[in-house]
Amino acid sequence: MLKFMLYNFFYPKSIAIIGATANPKKFGNAVTTNILKNKDIKSEVFLISHGSKEIQGIKTYDSLLDVQDEVEIAIILVPANFVESVVDQCIEKQVKGIIIVTSGFGEVDEAGKIKEKQIVGKCKKAGIRVIGPNCVGIQNADIGLNASFIQTPPQGEVSMISQSGSFGCAVFYEMERDVVGCSKFANIGNAVDVSFDEFLSFFTQDENTKTICIYIETLTHGRKFYDTLKEITRIKPVIVLKGGKTITGMLAAQSHTGSIASNYEILKTAVKQAGAIMCEDVSDFITAIKTLSFLVPPEGENVGILTNSGGNAVFFSDNVDKFNLKLAEFSDTLKEKISPHLISLVQKINPLDMIGVAEEEQYYYVAKEMFEDKGIDIVVGSAVIPPFLGMKSDEHFRGLIRAWNETGRKKPLIPLFLFSEGFDELKEIARKEKIPIFYTPHEAAYAIKLLILRKKFLNHKSNS
Repeated sequence: MLKFMLYNFFYPKSIAIIGATANPKKFGNAVTTNILKNKDIKSEVFLISHGSKEIQGIKTYDSLLDVQDEVEIAIILVPANFVESVVDQCIEKQVKGIIIVTSGFGEVDEAGKIKEKQIVGKCKKAGIRVIGPNCVGIQNADIGLNASFIQTPPQGEVSMISQSGSFGCAVFYEMERDVVGCSKFANIGNAVDVSFDEFLSFFTQDENTKTICIYIETLTHGRKFYDTLKEITRIKPVIVLKGGKTITGMLAAQSHTGSIASNYEILKTAVKQAGAIMCEDVSDFITAIKTLSFLVPPEGENVGILTNSGGNAVFFSDNVDKFNLKLAEFSDTLKEKISPHLISLVQKINPLDMIGVAEEEQYYYVAKEMFEDKGIDIVVGSAVIPPFLGMKSDEHFRGLIRAWNETGRKKPLIPLFLFSEGFDELKEIARKEKIPIFYTPHEAAYAIKLLILRKKFLNHKSNS
């Protein structure tokens, strides 16, 4: 029943947008526009509007009850003081699910919380599930459904549950930059009914979801969340970020969703025990998403590094100690194999600084030998893109990718291109080859740590 009900939200046969409008300055217009943007949408869409007789060439209805056909999902965008009467219409119409985008409830005051409980109580009696209120909506990029007022992300295999809609919007910007795609998105807002653990269970069963990420401010069903998380992490990686860790942050979270923020240390311990990744900040959250979306865990922990920048290698080495990583010791055999591809000035030690003259061919041959070497489990291909010697900005990356592909991608490749966010040609390769790029030594080292933690967790579970 759970899977069926949440399935309705993401694959609705019919949707009613209550509060649709032609006014581009209102949320009702943004949601309507986002849904109708997909000309191939399979859901039948009904527009309920008091101010617009026609929107984008589609006739509107004055009331939900004027719609003769069955309505599966209702999206409510009317002002807060009209929401309850609209919910009554939804109950009479026998809709299966309601998304209340409207704010002005439990996040505002106690009266708002009472109103929320009254609405949810009515819906539960009628067998209707509720997402929200105070949310931006949901998305299913797999079918081109954007039932929200934020932008549509690139399609991919990451599904996200966020308590903050604007945070989800910001993450989409970063996912676009980091060539990571989204499968499904749910903003739960005040979470008066459908909760984190229910979305987690649904995404676990969803074939198009390979990685799950969660942004939490408050948590009301802590034990249920933990038990659900513990089962899911055996199957799919789960990444968690908590907002409201400090006293000041907790107060901000309380005013945002109207709930008391969860104790961070207790939540952090529970998340880790369940086998999920707990990120300490937004940057690490993004790094975790792109790492676990594209890279498989290594068999061992020995890291081999090749670079054209000694400074970059030094910074990465600092992070090796910070994250307790292990640098591989180059064998005599490996040194012998890479020697023909290096100039005489290069010391054959790890990190391997091939100096600024290293081009695509050096990266290809040396990386290939590292991938084939039994003493190396993870390869960091690092470069500062040189503005000299006529080198192309993407040639080092191309050399690494060629070596990785030819050796069957059996070991993780960590491309570290220091501060190279502005090079679109790198992103085009990353998009085509389905691999992340890391722009700082911290990012690259943290990514390795995550992959090792994931491998250890899976090994532990298979042996227990």
